[in-house]
Amino acid sequence: MSKIKILSDQLTNKIAAGEVVQRPASIVKELVENSLDAGASEITIVIKSGGKSLCQVIDNGDGMGKDDLLLAFERYATSKIATSEDLMAIRTLGFRGEALASIAAVAIVNAISTEKIAESGFELRIEGGSFREIKPIAAIPGTNISIKNLFFNIPARRKFLKSSDVEFRHIIEIVRKFSMIHPQVQFTLIHNDKDVFRLRPEKQIDRIVNLYSSEYRNNLIRVDEARTGMTLSGYIGNLNLVRARHGDQYLFVNKRFISDRLMNHAIASAYSNLISRGEYPFYCLHLELDPAAVDVNVHPTKMEVKFQEQNTVYRFLEDSVKSGLKEIMDVIPDLTRFAPEHYYAPLPVDRMRPSDPEKASPGNDMIEAQFSSGNRDFQSFPQTDPENQTEIPLHFSQRRPGGQWTERARRFVEQGLPESRVDYRTDVPLYQLHNKYIITQVKSGLVIIDQHVAHERILYDNAMKAMSEQPWKGQQLLFPQIVELSVMEFSMLLDVIPFLEKIGFSLREFGKNTIALEAVPAGMAWGNESTIIKEILDHYHEFGTKDTSIQSKVAASYSCKAAIKSGDKLTEEEMHNLVDNLFATQNPYFCPHGRPIIINLTLKELDKRFERV
Repeated sequence: MSKIKILSDQLTNKIAAGEVVQRPASIVKELVENSLDAGASEITIVIKSGGKSLCQVIDNGDGMGKDDLLLAFERYATSKIATSEDLMAIRTLGFRGEALASIAAVAIVNAISTEKIAESGFELRIEGGSFREIKPIAAIPGTNISIKNLFFNIPARRKFLKSSDVEFRHIIEIVRKFSMIHPQVQFTLIHNDKDVFRLRPEKQIDRIVNLYSSEYRNNLIRVDEARTGMTLSGYIGNLNLVRARHGDQYLFVNKRFISDRLMNHAIASAYSNLISRGEYPFYCLHLELDPAAVDVNVHPTKMEVKFQEQNTVYRFLEDSVKSGLKEIMDVIPDLTRFAPEHYYAPLPVDRMRPSDPEKASPGNDMIEAQFSSGNRDFQSFPQTDPENQTEIPLHFSQRRPGGQWTERARRFVEQGLPESRVDYRTDVPLYQLHNKYIITQVKSGLVIIDQHVAHERILYDNAMKAMSEQPWKGQQLLFPQIVELSVMEFSMLLDVIPFLEKIGFSLREFGKNTIALEAVPAGMAWGNESTIIKEILDHYHEFGTKDTSIQSKVAASYSCKAAIKSGDKLTEEEMHNLVDNLFATQNPYFCPHGRPIIINLTLKELDKRFERV
């Protein structure tokens, strides 16, 4: 017998489903694309259990008759192309005719469709790729396709799906992409019988605002540029919308969302003189060009494309975005973006030397030091027990009596090797370089400490301790801060609220996708609360899959955003306290994300550089 066999259609469809149907969001993408290609002006997406139980898309498009409805679920059956010339100039979102057949092979499908001029419609039922029945029904113009029990016949694939919340977030992102580039279409998204989106036909800027928050309206810059054969339109964000993670960058080519690293780099390069590494601007841009000049048939999910004149497109994107940013007043951010972070530390009364002796009363136990880029203002703040570090988590604890180091810090500063034990010294000086690094001498040479990641490690260990042992007490805000979130951010917030509360945040729901922030960790500056919350969510989203537990994700996010920053000036005592606290942690050599905190420059290396050896 021959070793090579022709696979059955049912098996080939299941294999093809591995390319097309990766998760419930893939189904929503394919069905919404078909609805848009059918000219729908109203699209409703109904989801249950993150799409694992049900993905239903209802539209008011052209609809199908009985024969077309049957053919639509055959592999390589499509109404969108007919010749090889059509394939080289795709003008629709879908064109291969694989999606519905692949979906039907791994789920239970119920499809209802009615042509606009027909007196009756038809209902088709397919289970695991096997035809069950088709019957006439009352006429309801448009198409209604329900996909139930995804991967019910492939348990091995089903077990690789994520939780319902995670899968639903992917669906939100898919719907957001379609709704932003099709603002003239009404989109409704319902999850577990609750409305998520109800977006009326509107202008694109209104659609973006409704998808994100009202703050976007005054921070978007319109882009409208044209060059021979190409136009670019849409919106880019000013520096107030720069975030610390990927995710809010949308580039569409002929109304198709694409993920092209080179073209995204072209847009990012236009911001290169305005933002730092690790920051990402918001943009929603639509590039239109001749369909014959771009090949969309290079990836199974149609997310990648090839341009005939790649360099020309790159330069056009970069120049167009630079043109939108040319008026510097349009991109200057709010003061809060560059406002220095403030850190509070209780100081002994005898540290204060006010000009007025009457203010130096020994009974004054309401002293607060507020450090901010070299300036120091003193305000009332409850004095706490120096031994109780959980009361004011952001401060540098006071050094031991007589200026002593912790044993671990002393050994390191004296010898450079944690296991060494030598005679004690108290006169080791510390120096701050460019308000960014702390430098000190050790026996083997010198060490350089990154002040931001050092403080990040201290806060991380304290936060993890608070989550597992005694929670921190928050400080009440004088007026609750109202924070508007996107649907995605609000969904992530529900995951992390219990752990935010343990480190001192107090939040409550305040309307749809909005929270009222009533308290923050003791010692955290007032005024940037909403920014800190959003940055924690950004950081959680960015590093969420890289940590072992949700506690560590929240602790890492909080510590990164609450730690002192590069550029914050420290006194020598503050530097000593920072180093002292650093070596009281479990791992003083690496931050929670694995970045080094300390580097050592040995005498041997210095001698080599100066050609002494």
